[in-house]
Amino acid sequence: MIAADRVGGPPIGELRGMRSSPNTFHLATLLALCLSHLSVTAQPTKATFLGNCAFRIDLADWTIYSDFPYTSGYSGYNSYVLPHGFNSARGTALITHAHHDHFDSTLFRASGLDLVAADQPEAERAAVLAKLEALGIYVYPLPTPHADMPHNSYLVATSGRRIYFTGDTEDPKPLLGTQGIDVAFVTPWLIDAINKSGRTIGARTVIMYHHKNGEFDGVNVKSPCTNCRFIVPEQGEVIELFR
Repeated sequence: MIAADRVGGPPIGELRGMRSSPNTFHLATLLALCLSHLSVTAQPTKATFLGNCAFRIDLADWTIYSDFPYTSGYSGYNSYVLPHGFNSARGTALITHAHHDHFDSTLFRASGLDLVAADQPEAERAAVLAKLEALGIYVYPLPTPHADMPHNSYLVATSGRRIYFTGDTEDPKPLLGTQGIDVAFVTPWLIDAINKSGRTIGARTVIMYHHKNGEFDGVNVKSPCTNCRFIVPEQGEVIELFR
């Protein structure tokens, strides 16, 4: 089960044992209560399933898109309408590879988003990663195999949480070798391969992506992780990532 968020401030026992004036004690107590309130009322991190491998993840003051925008309906996969306000969005698109069901360069150019992609110049990528780090968002591109083109999986760390996007890779080893993942976005074929191997994903939550609407209706898909949440979302579904 996912552990509850830790509340800020010293433990109650430490507060009781403080040697201080009454005014100092009350100030410390008030500060601890305020920190606790801020932790409890912090806005939840939500992810919206846009289709294919595309999710919109709303962080505190920035938005991360995975494999979006893509060409709507390409190769029989999910069609969509661009979200309202997308062309004025503030955020970064993490693109695993350049197949059209993952990336539409024309739609992207009109968006104004920053880009991290497997086939972009190193200096350009480094500048975008540095901008994200200044926001407290750390993105680690992980070269992984897929077909005959450059492909990245991504590990994203922010606010003490770790999010993993497999993309279209056929190799489960990089994912299985990463522990302490809070949320892993994983394709159906990787989930199937991992289940057949008898291995499990070291994540608190696993979310399937890159499936067609209704493809798994009535299908009992075995969870690829232990004591975790396993979610097969419908297009448009909004998921609270960290519970």
